[in-house]
Amino acid sequence: MNKWPFHLVFLTLSLVLIMAHAEKADSQQDLHIRAESQTYDGNKKVTVHIGNVHVTKGTLVIDAARMEVVQDANGGNVGTLFSGPEKLVHYRQKRDGGPDLWVEGEADKAVYDDTLGQIKLYNKAHLILLDGKNKTHESSGIYISYDSRTDFMSMNNTLDGVSVPGAGFTDVVIYPLVKKEADLKSPTSKSGDSSGNKPATKSPPNSTELH
Repeated sequence: MNKWPFHLVFLTLSLVLIMAHAEKADSQQDLHIRAESQTYDGNKKVTVHIGNVHVTKGTLVIDAARMEVVQDANGGNVGTLFSGPEKLVHYRQKRDGGPDLWVEGEADKAVYDDTLGQIKLYNKAHLILLDGKNKTHESSGIYISYDSRTDFMSMNNTLDGVSVPGAGFTDVVIYPLVKKEADLKSPTSKSGDSSGNKPATKSPPNSTELH
């Protein structure tokens, strides 16, 4: 059995690890906040951003009408975001596990913890998992929590983040897997046997047979 050279094995494993942890690096990126106005209270460690708030941190993007940011004892930031009269809070971030996996969400109110990489959506909560432009999972409810580090989602029927019998329902849609164009063009998708081999064809006549 052929063995791969050690340097190729090491390089392959390194690339796999880099791909697996690419989006987890968002937690180490700078937090950028753009808004029409800002106030800062140094005693309370609270910053308030008002008007067309646009937040970015690596692949993370959040848009809201207003945001209050509180700095914890460890220097982390917890932002509470509020919707406007006609526009919900919108959230989008790259997911681990593939080159084009994303998560998008919206709600009337959201709380984002940049240390934990966790977002909580309150009222009119809606979260979509995407592979490219194709939806793979869609959830709706009064409360949704999503952890970008572990790709873990929790849905509950109360704003306290717990489920209470009779308090309401959560809705989930799981979409069928959509084959990508590259997969449809693979040899196994063409006519042939189960191994992907094409049926045998008759060889064209040689030049002596044409005369």
